[in-house]
Amino acid sequence: MSHPTPTTTAPWKSAFASHLSAQGAAPEFVLATTTAQGRPSARFCIHRGFWAALPENPHNQLPKNPNVYDSDCPMFTTDARMSKVYDVFATGRGKGTLEQSRSGSGGGGEVEAVYWMKEQKVQWRVRGRCWIVGADDVEGEGEGNSGTVTVKAEVGRYMREAEGAEAEEQQKEWSWRREVENVFENLSPVMRGSFKNPPPGKPISEGKEGDGEALGQKGGHLSEEQLARKNFRVAIICPQEVEQVDLNDPENSKRWKWSLAEESGGPGGVGEGVSKPVGEWDMVETWP
Repeated sequence: MSHPTPTTTAPWKSAFASHLSAQGAAPEFVLATTTAQGRPSARFCIHRGFWAALPENPHNQLPKNPNVYDSDCPMFTTDARMSKVYDVFATGRGKGTLEQSRSGSGGGGEVEAVYWMKEQKVQWRVRGRCWIVGADDVEGEGEGNSGTVTVKAEVGRYMREAEGAEAEEQQKEWSWRREVENVFENLSPVMRGSFKNPPPGKPISEGKEGDGEALGQKGGHLSEEQLARKNFRVAIICPQEVEQVDLNDPENSKRWKWSLAEESGGPGGVGEGVSKPVGEWDMVETWP
């Protein structure tokens, strides 16, 4: 199977990234999942950048990965105990259990992320499979479990050599664990501390589950935060369909849809002569 983004950026990413940059430091979006019972579930999340291309943060003093990779995969952070993580595991091809969803990397369920760019009056819709990455099994002990192997294979298909990438030797130095730890470090101390909260959604009357759980805490480095490290996850969306709706001109609104080509593992376009091949994506303009 060919690589979804072999050497060039996806045709929609430049505009999408530009619109995101205009939203400020923490763009919000709505993430929709499907529960194990087939019910829809939606919530607001914060866009944390694109996987393997972490945005600069002056407060992050950790050693960084070498600048050798890029991707078109939006990412966000989440607590392993939250329902969306279980949704992503339970609706993936492996039909993961609640216990698996809280134990480490895996998932693969289909999700949809919807971004409203208020200033630009543009809506972006990103559909694809979501993969969950934890710091403790993505490298080293536990790395060979089936969830981690699948995550690295599926997300790795979307990772390409970055423009102006450094020496090939540095690609061998690139670390999944280091990337996860830097995503955590890019969060505010209060946000880091939220991964030490009592179990999300559990009735207060039932109390807490573990030592050290409390609201309003601050967090330090992930390597020093045992409780937060247990709960912290990076979620990566590998896009298969992307839509842009431009509502700037009410009398002439525009809508475009990009679908990852079948030969690249995607759903493909709507038919020859209708969709236009653009790299490994098929693009069609539709009525808004």
